[in-house]
Formats: sequence, structure tokens, C-alpha cells
Amino acid sequence: MTSARRILFVCTGNICRSPLAQGLMEAAVAQRGLRAEFVIDSAGTQAHTGIPPEPLAIAVAATYGVDIAQQRSRPLGEKDYVAFDLLVGLDLGHLDHLRFMRPAHSTAEIQLLLGGHSGSGNAEVPDPYGGGREDFEYAARLIEIGTRRLLERLLAE
Repeated sequence: MTSARRILFVCTGNICRSPLAQGLMEAAVAQRGLRAEFVIDSAGTQAHTGIPPEPLAIAVAATYGVDIAQQRSRPLGEKDYVAFDLLVGLDLGHLDHLRFMRPAHSTAEIQLLLGGHSGSGNAEVPDPYGGGREDFEYAARLIEIGTRRLLERLLAE
């Protein structure tokens, strides 16, 4: 890779799924010693600025050895379509939003995290917000599959 690959994970409120995706992807990149080759962030289509991740998201991330407690939510912005190489939606609604709001000058690739190649049987990561620990654990398992496959694909390019 000649320059850092810039990836933005996008969900709704940027307090559950996308922080988990950011944390799990950062951990996978770090495990391979590739921290300098990636810039990873997250945002939400309906996010407020400065909200910490949901406590259950933090707790489930910790079971993967990942600390997301310091992350803070932020809304997706027009600048993200140029600042990042890849915008990754966590469900089909996010994918539709990313495509619909895409400005003409966008340079980012847009994709769905699971995008039919996860082997999980799911195309989307269901929103665990308001659910119990098992809902967050299920979402995290799907996100871990998706981020691992995404990293493998990016490294193969």
C-alpha cells in the first residue's frame, strides 16, 4: 500500500454497530502490524455529536479485547465522501442513505459490510440498540466476520 487506506463505518446513531466495527477493525489491523496503513473511523446517519458508545457495546467489545469506551459519536458529513476511500454501511438502510446523500464530487467507494460475502447467512447487521447483551453479542459476531473479510479483501488488492 502506498498511502493509508481510509475507512469509515456507518450506522444510525454511531453508538452501537459502527463503534464496534471501528474497534474490531482497528484491532485486526493492529494485530497484523498495519496500523500506519489504515485510518479507521465511524459515523452515524442520524448521530448526535459526542455521545459515548452504549454500555453493552463497550462490554461486548471488551470480550474481543477491544476498548471502544473513548469513542464519541458524530454525524456523517459531506466531507466524509472525500476524506475516506471507503464508506461501509452496516445495514441496507445505511447503504441506501450513503448512496442517496453521495455528493457529485465523492471519491469514496461505498459498500455494505456483509455484502453477501460474509458466510454468515445475513446481509445486514441488525441494530442491537434497546436490546439485551445477546443482541449486542450477535451484532458483534457479524461485525467481526465482516471486518475480517473486509481486511482480507483490502490486503489482497
